[in-house]
Amino acid sequence: MREEDVILVGSWALAFLGGGAFVVRLIHRAWKKKQVRAHGLPGKATVLECKGSRVYINRSEIFDFLLEVRLPGQAPYQVSLSSRWHDWNVRVMDVGLQLNVKVDPEDPQGVVVLGPVVAQDLGRFLRQGMDALATGQAAHADPVKALADLQRMADAGLVSEEEYARKRAEILDRL
Repeated sequence: MREEDVILVGSWALAFLGGGAFVVRLIHRAWKKKQVRAHGLPGKATVLECKGSRVYINRSEIFDFLLEVRLPGQAPYQVSLSSRWHDWNVRVMDVGLQLNVKVDPEDPQGVVVLGPVVAQDLGRFLRQGMDALATGQAAHADPVKALADLQRMADAGLVSEEEYARKRAEILDRL
């Protein structure tokens, strides 16, 4: 074999091994998550921070979350987590949201979110938010918060582009 052929075969072998290792890692992570869901310690968590990462999977943005986790009989602690919030069966994400979680007994940072503590009524939220925006009385006295809520609704496809533009202009007029 020529030297170029050996290098080419070696490169392909290395790429194949790297890809295989990546797939094995993904399978292990999914298995571990399933194990924590089934056998983890039940607890509650509160969303302290939620920031978009500008990374998308299947057109859904990955968010970086800071959660305060509370397990029965233990002091609360914080966990950083990256996830798509709609994977958690959450319709409306906001700081302060209470979540049901399961925690890996061997690794307290291994947290799996099961969903919100209280089922969210999306229709009621939309009616309240849109009514407040329509009357010019934002659901929040803080226009920055109102803009953030409006952006979340637009990102989730809950308001049309025309409604978004009109309400955004109204909120900006209050600044």
